[in-house]
Amino acid sequence: MKELELRDIHLPDGSLWWPPAPGWWLLLAILLMFAAGLLWLAWRRRHLPLAKHSMHELEQIRRAYRGGQDERATVNAVARLLRRTLMSYRGRRLHAAATGANWLAELEQLAPNHGFSAAQLQLLARERYQASVECDVDSLLQACENWIRKLPRGQGHVSA
Repeated sequence: MKELELRDIHLPDGSLWWPPAPGWWLLLAILLMFAAGLLWLAWRRRHLPLAKHSMHELEQIRRAYRGGQDERATVNAVARLLRRTLMSYRGRRLHAAATGANWLAELEQLAPNHGFSAAQLQLLARERYQASVECDVDSLLQACENWIRKLPRGQGHVSA
C-alpha cells in the first residue's frame, strides 16, 4: 500500500480575538449606553432635587391659596418653605436660629437679586406674626418662585 503524504497542522494567521464578532460590538454599545444613563441619573440626583422639591411645594402653597386659604397662613407657609430651603443649602446647625435681619441677609446671600421687595421682606421677617396680614400674596409667591429659580445648582439636597 502506498503511503499518503500528510502535511502538518495548519494554524490560522494572526490573532483569533480581533476583530470581534458583531455581537461583541453590540454588547459594548449597550454597556456604554447603560453607563451614560447611570452618569446622567447621578448628575440629575445631585443637581436638581432641592429646587424641584421647593418648586413643587410652592405650587402646593399656591393651590391652597387659590382654594381659599387666608393670607396669613399662606405667608407663613412661604416663610417656612424659604427657611427649610435655606437650611437644606447651608445646614441646620448654623442657620435654623436665624431671625429677622439675619435671616433676610442669609436669603440674600444664597440667591442675590432675588426679586423680593422691601415690603415683602419686612412681611416675611416680622409682620407675619401680626393678628392680620394684608399683602399682595400673588406677587409674594412670584418673588418666592424667582428666588428658588436663582438658587445655586449642585449644593443643596433634600434631607429625609
